[in-house]
Amino acid sequence: MGKVFRVEYPIRFSHCDPAGQVYFPRFFDLLHDAMEDWFNTGLKERFADLLMTQQLGTPTVGTQCDFLSPARFGDTLAIDLTILRLGNSSIELGFDASIEGRACLKCRHTICMFSKATLKAVPIPASLRDRMQEYVVSAS
Repeated sequence: MGKVFRVEYPIRFSHCDPAGQVYFPRFFDLLHDAMEDWFNTGLKERFADLLMTQQLGTPTVGTQCDFLSPARFGDTLAIDLTILRLGNSSIELGFDASIEGRACLKCRHTICMFSKATLKAVPIPASLRDRMQEYVVSAS
């Protein structure tokens, strides 16, 4: 079993709809925040440097999300990130988000490594791939 990267975020007023629940697109912002934090903290690869200095990007190529229960203003959302599949240039991330142990969402989210210069997929750099390998779990 691979490592799990966990972050927690407070649910703010700006995340919510008039009913006080997280508006579903805002979950995707929070998942992206978790991915950036994973690069910065978990992988020790500054996300800003990856994009701005190395001229690499990580666009989303596919996502599938099940919304299981609401998150509300004032909650603290815990997000667990793992890698379900590590390809040559693609990475299928698994996100499990919960509040005090209550599952809120489960997401399979595929990104790829691409060159900002050519706008084409490129292999994941070897040193980064080695660090990512620690987070690979069984996709079952």
